[in-house]
Amino acid sequence: MPDVCRIESADGFCDTNPVAAGDSTTQLRQQGIALLRDLFAKSSLTGLQEAAVRGFEAVRTEATIPEQYRFNRFSHSMLLTALVDFGCTSDELVAPLSAPGLEQLFVEAIGSEWACNMEQSWVRKKFAPLQAPTREYHPQGWHQDGALGVRFLSESGPVVPMTELLTCWMPLTPCGQDSPGLEFVRGRQEALLHFTELDDSALRRRFPQKEFWAPALDPGDCLVFLNSVLHRTYTSAEMRHHRLSVEYRIFPR
Repeated sequence: MPDVCRIESADGFCDTNPVAAGDSTTQLRQQGIALLRDLFAKSSLTGLQEAAVRGFEAVRTEATIPEQYRFNRFSHSMLLTALVDFGCTSDELVAPLSAPGLEQLFVEAIGSEWACNMEQSWVRKKFAPLQAPTREYHPQGWHQDGALGVRFLSESGPVVPMTELLTCWMPLTPCGQDSPGLEFVRGRQEALLHFTELDDSALRRRFPQKEFWAPALDPGDCLVFLNSVLHRTYTSAEMRHHRLSVEYRIFPR
């Protein structure tokens, strides 16, 4: 576990508000998000990163994509387990989940023993705004991961129960400055917002600007966030590079 986990502002890195690594559980409880700096050695991510590069190159060049990859052209994502076909070992695939402190953080957040569902864990490639590969591709808009598997009515109505899960997200390339990152509305939400409430301008009227946060991250950093937290792909017109990332979905056992 790193000695210090630092909170950042939406405008960039801010090192004036250090938070002790032992307070990651507090961050998660109060803000819905914990940022863990330098949690992994970069060398430990090499297998994942190289396999992701090969995997998305195959997606770009091959006429047929194996159905078991569950490749999604809209989000430009495929199942994390697909990386085994591109040189990543099974051990490398799950090794990040063994980082010191993560298991206890998951247990405290979920309130029980946990399991990672590899059928809901993904590797993603996100592009700078001017480099979208196809018309089908779009950065992911505002959403809550607790909406996984939830069916909404066409209009806002009764509160819909959230799916219980936790997301562990890590970049394989630098992100948030010259390549797409993640943007959050910091804070736990009491319920799922209906999809008609997820327009960016509506959310900015609803929440104070200080709660919008887009951290710059490097390989080795990790974000853990709750199912209720609002987030989206963060892009800016100045970005020129793509981003590779992986996310593990953690469920109560």
